[in-house]
Amino acid sequence: MKKYSSTFSLIIPVFSLFAQNNSSNSILVHHDTSLLKASECEWIVRSLAKNDPALTNEIGKPVSFVILQAIEKGKLKAIDRETNKPIPGKEIYTWKMPVDTVAVPDNAGNSKIQIVQQQRSPDNLNQIRIYQDWYFDISTGKFYSVIESIELLEEIHTSSGIFIGYNPFCRIFY
Repeated sequence: MKKYSSTFSLIIPVFSLFAQNNSSNSILVHHDTSLLKASECEWIVRSLAKNDPALTNEIGKPVSFVILQAIEKGKLKAIDRETNKPIPGKEIYTWKMPVDTVAVPDNAGNSKIQIVQQQRSPDNLNQIRIYQDWYFDISTGKFYSVIESIELLEEIHTSSGIFIGYNPFCRIFY
């Protein structure tokens, strides 16, 4: 019995070391996951011109396309969900897409084998999963959220075109 009580008395101080830091004025209230449809987020793209007039050329584009362009240009870093390795920006449209060989005839009538890789369509990335933490600021009495990461969800279809669900394509940490 003494063995258990001494072990228990040593564990309590260790757990108190990992408790939430009380020196901040914020208390973590809730971890939250939200799911947004890209078609319902068009107001975000429309408000870009109001926030930064240099972004007016993004108006009319789907949110998933704007995010993929930012990844391609290196403004955002995408992480492969399965391997936790970064996805190179130049390969974002072809990442883990099928590759096929096709016989292509030339002007002389000879056929030449060419490798063709499919491209990812931003239209199939039509949902965004947002992971966020909600905090309560004691000094102001207000709630605020901090986005930890987002995931682009890709539609999955069978070979006959039947929709079967969504698969996370990549994760972007903030």
